[in-house]
Amino acid sequence: MNYYRTSTLGDSIKLINNIRQEDKQEVEGTGLTVLDLPFLVAGSSHATTFFNPEGHLAGMAGIVDHANGSGQIWMLCTPVIHDVPVLFIRQAKRWLKLIENDYQLLWNWADTRNHMHHKLLKHLGFKAIRTVPIGPDNLPYFEIIKLCASQQQLSQQPR
Repeated sequence: MNYYRTSTLGDSIKLINNIRQEDKQEVEGTGLTVLDLPFLVAGSSHATTFFNPEGHLAGMAGIVDHANGSGQIWMLCTPVIHDVPVLFIRQAKRWLKLIENDYQLLWNWADTRNHMHHKLLKHLGFKAIRTVPIGPDNLPYFEIIKLCASQQQLSQQPR
């Protein structure tokens, strides 16, 4: 059974009111606020909301499409993920497997202080490739990537 569905703007309001403190800190470190979340949802492909078995919002994710088959993936969570971490990871993997073939590369930055995100990103197959200063305070963030292109997609690329 899937515990996720396409996001609504209402979901983003619920997330704003229940976001994990570490996730809020990560957003604010980039110079944005959690109030930007509805715009992020509206501008994303595959915006998805995740739930626990009781129907409580656990997190939201999506991808902002960029040129050349790349996408900037994002995910923000509520404390509900701490109650069902294995289920949440399994659902996130299932969702990512469905959409990752639409991209050659997924990337973003993750706050070095957000340890839960680091664990999740590792389980989803992302690699931290370097530390970069982000936002108005130049806070350290990991640049994370995941190569998604299949061998068939790579062989079809012009040389």
